Amino acid sequence: MAVMPEIAKAVEEMDWSLPTDVQAEAIPLILGGGDVLMAAETGSGKTGAFSLPIIQIVYETLKDIKEGKGAKAGAGKAAVAGSTKWGMNVFDRGEAMAINPEGLLCQSRDQRGWHGCRSNKGLHGKGKYYYEMKVTDEGLCRIGWATEKATLDLGTDNQSFGFGGTGKKSHGRQFDNYGEVCLVEVKYLSSN
Repeated sequence: MAVMPEIAKAVEEMDWSLPTDVQAEAIPLILGGGDVLMAAETGSGKTGAFSLPIIQIVYETLKDIKEGKGAKAGAGKAAVAGSTKWGMNVFDRGEAMAINPEGLLCQSRDQRGWHGCRSNKGLHGKGKYYYEMKVTDEGLCRIGWATEKATLDLGTDNQSFGFGGTGKKSHGRQFDNYGEVCLVEVKYLSSN
């Protein structure tokens, strides 16, 4: 269920041998940063499904803040300053953007609106920079580059540039044809 070893040990000591269906589905989604709403009958494991990830999230957030690795919720700055690996920032994301604990997978939990996130690290100085993403779900997505001052709605202000699977590039609410429609893989290159 992707819980930390201390929680797994405590659960095992309580003789919870296997997660219920509700727990198996909800816990990874919640730990990934998603908002989860479930309805199930009494005795289905809803309390454990929500309390176990809450305990882990609170513990990890407080530990990161204490070690100087994280930003307080809503701070809007890079959250994992000491990290050596690139990933998506679970502390600097839209409310409906779910991100897995490693920061390598994300999914929007809202089909009607745009939701974004920033990386856990920033680039400084001139040069050429490259990253690669793979889109595994159908639907709209946009990737690109932004300053810290940009909104999470990439490409809609003068502080960001975006490219979407619709084959459009965007900057300052200007959307122009650029490349091909792509639902499988997107690559982006930038130079200063």
